[in-house]
Amino acid sequence: MQDLIDALRSSPRLNNKGNLKKIWDVLPSVCEIKGKEVILGDDAAAIKDHEGYLLLAAEGIFPGLLKSNPYLAGRTSVITNVSDIYAMGGRPMAILDVIFSPEFDEISDLLRGIKDNALRYNVPLVGGHLTNISDFSSLSVFILGKAEKLLSSFNARQDDDLIFVTSLNGRFYNAFNFWDCSSQLSADDAIKQLELLPTLAEDGLADSAKDISMAGLIGTVIMLLESSGKGAEIYIDRIPTPSDVDIIDWLLTFPSFGFIFSLRPENTPEIKKRFTKMNLVCEKIGKVNNGNKVFFVNNNVERKLFWDLEVQPLIGVKNKRKKVRNG
Repeated sequence: MQDLIDALRSSPRLNNKGNLKKIWDVLPSVCEIKGKEVILGDDAAAIKDHEGYLLLAAEGIFPGLLKSNPYLAGRTSVITNVSDIYAMGGRPMAILDVIFSPEFDEISDLLRGIKDNALRYNVPLVGGHLTNISDFSSLSVFILGKAEKLLSSFNARQDDDLIFVTSLNGRFYNAFNFWDCSSQLSADDAIKQLELLPTLAEDGLADSAKDISMAGLIGTVIMLLESSGKGAEIYIDRIPTPSDVDIIDWLLTFPSFGFIFSLRPENTPEIKKRFTKMNLVCEKIGKVNNGNKVFFVNNNVERKLFWDLEVQPLIGVKNKRKKVRNG
């Protein structure tokens, strides 16, 4: 257990997320649009309108992936944004891209990847920006979505079940710690899996979720807990893991489909039934508590402190905790 904790805490994926603490000195934690508060730090900005919420999100793509496989980078830029919108209980409406590249072949591959996945997830690509005079390459994609009811990382409550949802049918790209469990699906099945999230919010079964990011499962859990001002016990032995992926790699992996929910326990059976019906893994991997400490528990015997958010915030949202309410 201690070796696992030491390996995770020294990971650049967690430490890079920790650099976000520096931005809250220059950015507001809450802004206002037409008299309605917009809280920063969730998977997408949720802007209240008369029919629910407009959702805005953006993703930059890892430069190493862009240079090694620009087509895959283009595809990845779409699914990461689409997942952010669905993680908020919304549905995507449109995307824009910003590309810097000195090579037209690279630009062409990027745009093909964006176009193909935009068609796959039925999200119109409505424009963007291209700079060809550049000595470096970069890709950012922006997305607009809409939600009737919100899922938010600010809504975890004491005694909630921490639920991990993913698919174990996939392929692991070791160089990028990327688990591809979506590309083999039909477009219809890929969308049907994602559509489960807004329906949970609309049916009143869930109000707290987060898309698993580049910080992996463990980093995403900590970010959700920090946003809600909570702690948790995480049951390491109950985390579903592909048989051919090391547990340390898995806890830090970015999956093409992966979400964390903080659920009222009475809703867990129904939600598990809905996800498993779609051939997805949906398992309780922990319990939320009112502290600021995250413990690892193994077989109900060994219990060790993994992270103390009171002593070491991860992304610095501690001073802006607020419950995000629907309506």
